[in-house]
Amino acid sequence: MPRLSDRAYSQRAFVVSEVASQGCHTDPTDGSLEFEADLLRREFSVPTEELELVPLLSPEKQWGVDIIGHFPLGKGQTKFGVVAVDYFTKWAEAAALSHITESRVTSFVWTNIICRFGIPKAIVTDNGKQFDNTKFKDFCSKLGISHLSSSPAHPQANGQVEAVNKIIKRGIKLKLDSRKGRWVEELPEVLWSYRTTQKESTGETPFSLPFGSEVVVPVEIGMPSDRVDHYEATANGE
Repeated sequence: MPRLSDRAYSQRAFVVSEVASQGCHTDPTDGSLEFEADLLRREFSVPTEELELVPLLSPEKQWGVDIIGHFPLGKGQTKFGVVAVDYFTKWAEAAALSHITESRVTSFVWTNIICRFGIPKAIVTDNGKQFDNTKFKDFCSKLGISHLSSSPAHPQANGQVEAVNKIIKRGIKLKLDSRKGRWVEELPEVLWSYRTTQKESTGETPFSLPFGSEVVVPVEIGMPSDRVDHYEATANGE
């Protein structure tokens, strides 16, 4: 497996910056790239050819969807999670699952992506049977959604962003692991934390890009804040 330093510099810098933003405290300038090599072994496969980038037209147009788990058995006999990440804004959606089936995955895409953000242009997944089946493919086809595979056999998938999506989803999984059996109840808080944390790659929070402003956080209720203290319902409704 080649080292991350063997990849294009722009790709290497991009991935390293995202690793750092997710809490990795290893200094990438100290000459040691062991943490990068370990990340590469665990998270990436090396394609047989250079992946081509898919232009990102606007927010919520291309999503990466994947399954995470096993988690400790939680509320409702759940032990898996399905996660979706918008390639443009890094906004993440997630839901707990008791079983991984094409019906449950299709329902998640409909409820958490389409009913909230509209029909995307493309959805990128791996070749898991919950995605690689007639039901899910027909669902995408009927809505005009391009279903792309992130495998090396499909170089149209955005390799750089897909790599960061894996880091994001792994970060969510690591946080949830510490909650043990209460991970289902803690999932909304984990998503809140992720969505309101500035990302190195965009310089913005995943909340601010789709909604146009930063979220009001609890600390603003307990101390003076201009946008809370000076809010006018009448003016805001005009």
